[in-house]
Amino acid sequence: MILINLVLSTILALGLIFYRYVLKGKINLFYLLTIIAFLPIVSIFRTGIYESGDLAIHAERLISFYDSFFNNSLIPKWTPEFNAGYGEPYFLFSYFLPYLTGSIFHLIGFSYLNSIKLLLSISYLSSGLTMYLWVKKELNKRSGFVAAIFYLFMPYHLVDMHFRVTAAENLSFVFLPLILLGIKNVIEKYEKKWFIVLAISFGLLILSHQAITVMFFPLMIGYAFFTWFIQKNREIKHLVRCFLSILLGILIVSFYWMPIVFLAKFTQEDLYPAAIAFPGLAELLYSPWRYGLLFQGHKGELSYLIGYTQLFVLLTSLYFVFIKKLNSKLRKSNLFFLTVSLIIVFMILPISEPLWTIPFLKYSQYSTRLLVPLALCISILSGVVVKKINNKWFVIAICTITIAYTMLNWGNRRTLPELKDNYLKQQFILQSNSTLGPTSPIWATSNDCLIKTDPRVNIEITKGKGEIAERLRTPILHKYYVYAQSQIKVRENTLFFPGWTVIASDKQIPINYMNKKCPGVINFVLEKGEYDLSVKFADSPIVAFSKWLSLLAFFVIFMYMFSPKNKFG
Repeated sequence: MILINLVLSTILALGLIFYRYVLKGKINLFYLLTIIAFLPIVSIFRTGIYESGDLAIHAERLISFYDSFFNNSLIPKWTPEFNAGYGEPYFLFSYFLPYLTGSIFHLIGFSYLNSIKLLLSISYLSSGLTMYLWVKKELNKRSGFVAAIFYLFMPYHLVDMHFRVTAAENLSFVFLPLILLGIKNVIEKYEKKWFIVLAISFGLLILSHQAITVMFFPLMIGYAFFTWFIQKNREIKHLVRCFLSILLGILIVSFYWMPIVFLAKFTQEDLYPAAIAFPGLAELLYSPWRYGLLFQGHKGELSYLIGYTQLFVLLTSLYFVFIKKLNSKLRKSNLFFLTVSLIIVFMILPISEPLWTIPFLKYSQYSTRLLVPLALCISILSGVVVKKINNKWFVIAICTITIAYTMLNWGNRRTLPELKDNYLKQQFILQSNSTLGPTSPIWATSNDCLIKTDPRVNIEITKGKGEIAERLRTPILHKYYVYAQSQIKVRENTLFFPGWTVIASDKQIPINYMNKKCPGVINFVLEKGEYDLSVKFADSPIVAFSKWLSLLAFFVIFMYMFSPKNKFG
């Protein structure tokens, strides 16, 4: 792939030279950006699974999400394959938008594996375009182009796409510039369409990645105040509109975040103290492999490098603050985003550990996730630097270097071409988890429960005499015919979580999920008789309320979209 990347880059460079100096054509920066953005994603569509990273994991989970979404529930909640068939409410807490998008790609005809690869590719391309649009509005076209190049070729962005293969984080890169573009347009020159774009963009960010949303929120609010403050006409109603749009975005996706907030206490995540992993300062400055040009080690270790030209931009921006004179607008933008960048770097380092006890932030796992908003800030700073220096050859040089030094990272080191969808399906069904995951119910235990092995049957009589025949089984609905010759105790081999109910011939039966022999698993008692039995995962009150709240917010935005132009304006 290194040779292929080098050849493709050379062909592109020679083509640009020929077009510009032989054909005398004028280069369209938007089209050029789109072509350049394709270079790092060529390797993604090699056949097979990556040797490292989460590509296979995401594809396996997409299989379950797709089955639930199109066959059972528009908002998947339960993942029956987890914990060796006993299940857990993984989709109630996991990323929604990445798997929804992947499911749509699969419905169109792509394999599960290629659906995730397509998601990674489109996310990457779109992130460069949204950055270009925002900084073009903020500064100018040339600055927008350079900012987009910095955003696309930020080392962490490539690590996310090729080495970690974090579909959700990769998708979040798309919405950060779009949200700031929405804020700028709502505050500076109010237009109804941007009020709606801002609300929907922030909602989509929440659906993409919870931790990135929490980390980005202070920057977003700070940018709103900053944009409002530098206006000549600082009317408070413009700021209010902006915050109302953000609030509407939050309410639209209530169906997603409210269950997380209120039901997380019933998961294994709540049993253990949150621990944040921090990199050292040296790790942010230099990568130890291949003279600093490779961002993944031979054993899968990852580099959390800020980036070499990115560091140059930070130092140049600092130089502008103390030495060079900028016009008022550039000076304020430079100072704001430089300050935010330095705060983020501080928060990434171990010295900031006491601050990570803040609610919600403490569950972020890695401080290096902050490299996502840092990429945003450094990218616009690169636009500021370019606008100040305003030299064509400087722009060409800094963009070329930014692209070139990352070339070794335009693809995963190795793929396993023989492993495809069929392999993933078998692995996902046959896998046996010996350790409960963070979203497993709090009442289950790995040591005492039977989840170390596949359940012998979906349902069984543990005491008494009777017969049970299975009639239907979906992720959230299990139907049986039961003939109890005497009082019987029944174990339905599913882990209990609020929302599971047992209905025997239209009568709700109490569930015992604290059985000593198998804690966390659904147990119940039936008296002698015949029953049409349903074990159903229904919406708990908070889940039902969150859905109605989302519907109400959708209705508000729909009515506002078609309201008279100046209404609510």
